[in-house]
Amino acid sequence: MSSNTVAQFASELKMPANVLLEQLRSAGVELKSVDDAVTDSDKAKLLDSLRRAHGAAAEGKKITLTRRQTSEIRQADATGRSRTIQVEVRKKRVFVKRDPAELAAEAAAAAQEAATAEPAGEQAAAAPAPAASATPAAASPAPATPAS
Repeated sequence: MSSNTVAQFASELKMPANVLLEQLRSAGVELKSVDDAVTDSDKAKLLDSLRRAHGAAAEGKKITLTRRQTSEIRQADATGRSRTIQVEVRKKRVFVKRDPAELAAEAAAAAQEAATAEPAGEQAAAAPAPAASATPAAASPAPATPAS
């Protein structure tokens, strides 16, 4: 286990010891001065804190795929000569890896929405049927015929 002081670690990183001490404190490492010992776990905490601060933690969750497809099209111009045109199609797809907790919450919400939508659909289908039978066709007034 390598344990050296904040000042020695700062010289390895080629940065001022006071700046490193401040970064360690912001990462949650309790150190008082540049002469205090820095353990491997302290270094790991600092590294995790810096990765979160710079956004590298979420970088592993996205995969970007780019695809180029080239083809040739023969097009006749106004004079009747055919020309060959190079066509390049570029497609870019970004896939985001979602955490299992988010997927479970979304599935539960979708199931709940489907369960609440189903009884409402049954009530809506049942409601027009009595209304249609309540008004018989004979009771409706006859259409007026125009007098000529």
